[in-house]
Amino acid sequence: MFKVDLSLDHAPVTKALQELEHKHLPFVLALTKTRLAQRVKKGTITVMKQRLDRPTPTTLNSLFVKMATKTKDAQVYFKDSWASGIPADTYLQQAVSGGLRPHKRFEKALIARGIMRSGQYAVPTAPFMNQYGNVSRGTMLKILSGLGAAESAGGYQANATDSDRSKRKGNAHRFFSGDVGGTQGVWERKTMGMGDAVRPVFIFSDSAPRYRTIFPFFKIAGNIVQANYAGEFSAAWAAAIASAKP
Repeated sequence: MFKVDLSLDHAPVTKALQELEHKHLPFVLALTKTRLAQRVKKGTITVMKQRLDRPTPTTLNSLFVKMATKTKDAQVYFKDSWASGIPADTYLQQAVSGGLRPHKRFEKALIARGIMRSGQYAVPTAPFMNQYGNVSRGTMLKILSGLGAAESAGGYQANATDSDRSKRKGNAHRFFSGDVGGTQGVWERKTMGMGDAVRPVFIFSDSAPRYRTIFPFFKIAGNIVQANYAGEFSAAWAAAIASAKP
C-alpha cells in the first residue's frame, strides 16, 4: 500500500497564502492527496501493462484508491481478498519486490490430499494455458474434482463419485496424478482408437518459482507524487478559493 502523506509543512507557502484563512488548507491538502493518489493508480496500471506478462483484467482492476479526508491520508492499495487463488496484494508483492512464489489455492488442495508434497509446486504446461498464461478456473476445478481434492461448501460436494452423473462428466477418468516416464504431475487421459494416451497438465517441481522485481511500485508512486505535487496543489488551491464564500 502506498500512502500519500502531505502536511502543512509541505505546502508551498507564499505571502498571499499566509494572508488567506487557514481553514482552506485542510481541504486543499485532502484534495491534492486524492488527486495524486489517482495519478499513482493510473501510472501504476500503465507500468503493469508494460511489464507484467499478459496481465489479466482482474489483475489490472485490483488497484484501488481510498480518498483523503481532512484528517486521513489518501491510499493506493491492491485488493486484499479474491474470489479464488492468491489475493492480489500477495501475488503482486513478488512483482514489486521479487522473491519466491507462495503456494496457490490449487496447490494447497493437492498437498492437503497428499497428491503433491508440501515442498513441491505445480507448473502448468502450455496446451492448458489461456491467453494470459494461466490455467482456467474451470479446468482446475475439473482436475480437483477428478482427483478427489475439491473442496465442499454449503453441503455441495464437488468431487467425482461413482454416480452415473459423475461418470458421465468423466473427470475421474480424464485426470489422474502420478509418475509417468519419471515425471511427476497431473495428467490428462484421452481415450483413442488404439487405447489411452496421456499428456501432462501440471508438472510437479521441487523448487518454488522465483520472481524478479518487475515494477518497483513504491518508487514509481513516489516519482509520480514528486513530479505532480506542485501542479495538483495549485489546482486544488484555486478550486478552494473559487468555491469559498466571500
